[in-house]
This record gives sequence, C-alpha cells and structure tokens, in this order.
Amino acid sequence: MSQNYNFKVRLGVVLLHENKLLLVRQNNRPFWVFPGGTLELNEGLEECAVREMKEEIDLDVAIEKTLYLADFLLADAAGAIKHTIDVFMLARYLGGTPTMTLDENLNEMGFFTLDEVRNLPVEPHVAVTQLLKDWPEGFAHANGLYLGKYGNSV
Repeated sequence: MSQNYNFKVRLGVVLLHENKLLLVRQNNRPFWVFPGGTLELNEGLEECAVREMKEEIDLDVAIEKTLYLADFLLADAAGAIKHTIDVFMLARYLGGTPTMTLDENLNEMGFFTLDEVRNLPVEPHVAVTQLLKDWPEGFAHANGLYLGKYGNSV
C-alpha cells in the first residue's frame, strides 16, 4: 500500500430519543454530523460507538444494529488518498444527561425532529438522505445497507 494512502474506520451513532435525532457540530464546521468517532486498535465496532457516546456526550447507549456502510474517499492536491469506512449504527438511549465535552471540539448539539433534520445541513449526505427515508419506517429495512462511495475522489 502506498505511503500516500490513509485508511481508517469511523463510527456514526444514530441515536433517537423521544422521537428526535441527536446531532452535533464539531470544529466550527457549518454542518451537523452524527456523534461518533474513530475505531481504536483492538476495539470492536459496537465498543467504539458506545465509548464515543460516553466520551463525547456523556450518554450511555446500547447498539441495536448496523444501519449503513459507506466509503469516504478524499484526495488532496498532492494526490494522497484518505479512505474512511463509515459505519452508522442505531443506538438505544440507556441513561445520562447530554453534556458537551470540551476536549471533543464540540460547538453545538441538539435533538431534532424528522422535519427539522430535513432542513438542516447534515453530513455525510449519503447517510442522512437514506436516514430520512428509513426513519419513518423505524429503520425496519436498514440492515447494513451499503450506500456507496462519496467524497472528491470518486
């Protein structure tokens, strides 16, 4: 594998609580994202999702299932490729009070209704587009659905 190739796995947590979706804004970006983070060495996907929710927002969750998978491919000006496998998992709220952690670079967080999410800038677009279709059906047909590639090098 080339030195110009960077690979990682990123978990996005889809947490619905009282029929509202939790989203966060990080690093002063103008869009919202699903809370989550990067898979660590010797860590399983569910472990990562649970850990990230606790670290970022101080919430206890249980993972119900994997909803979506996608490939994010980004090339820089020198041609180096950043390849991220995005895994989106549906979580169930167990407890805790949502609290933004300063060292996680969170600027904002909130729980949003389906209609509110439709009008928000949320990334990645491939995941939120599918989520808007599956949410009204309770994610009954979303079981590890591959959403394809996105980014600037596809």
